[in-house]
Amino acid sequence: MRAAKLRDEVNAVDARIEGRIDALLEALRAISDSKDSRTKVARMKRDTIDQLQKTIEYYQRKRAAMLAELPRPTWNLSEEQKRAVIARFDERIEKRVAQIIEVQKSLPTEQDYDRYEVTSDGWHGTTYEVSEDYRQNQRLTAHTNAQRDEVVAGLRASIARIEQQNRTLKAQNASAEEIAKNDALIAERRRQLATALAPVETPTRAIGRKEAADLDKALKTEIADLNRDMTTLFARYQALIQEVSAVNAARAGLAAAKVKTPQ
Repeated sequence: MRAAKLRDEVNAVDARIEGRIDALLEALRAISDSKDSRTKVARMKRDTIDQLQKTIEYYQRKRAAMLAELPRPTWNLSEEQKRAVIARFDERIEKRVAQIIEVQKSLPTEQDYDRYEVTSDGWHGTTYEVSEDYRQNQRLTAHTNAQRDEVVAGLRASIARIEQQNRTLKAQNASAEEIAKNDALIAERRRQLATALAPVETPTRAIGRKEAADLDKALKTEIADLNRDMTTLFARYQALIQEVSAVNAARAGLAAAKVKTPQ
């Protein structure tokens, strides 16, 4: 059956994407910048978070399209089939949000370095220069602070959006189950917000300039490959939806024909 084959292909591509993202993020979370690499790792982490956010937005668009199918169907899908697709998108969105928080927490926090260090203490008196440790920490925490602000703003916007959805659901006398699901999601977003704001970072290993450059090159290749996989995934997904819709329509047609057939 073509639908079963397409479903297997969707699951296989999805599993490959998730495995590659998990491995990439595990490697990225484990490292940090040294004075030699300056801010290259921090920039890679911010770029990766941007890519994760883009996948969230893509899943959200697909989810919204399927949600619109519930009251105004254009596909011949059962409500159970539609809700199963929505639930799958929800899983991926939640996983990406958690991954963004994990990467953000691996960015460096501000350290208490002395701003100046003695460079000379001779006949002409003591001279000072700005400490390189202080400079490096300032460079890195600029990335950390900017990224934290973006993550926090995104989480707060998500909370506001879900709260608005709940107000709409209540006005429409929606089921208590749907409202409770949103309440749980709001609570999770607030927990994630507290985590994002907490001044705690994941332990990391500082790497040098060459290792950072090699990793940056590999990361760009991996992201390009993942983008191609995402294109393949949603092409297969669209084909699967079309096929299931066609099968459902054919079954409905046969059932109607049986009812009309004289006994």
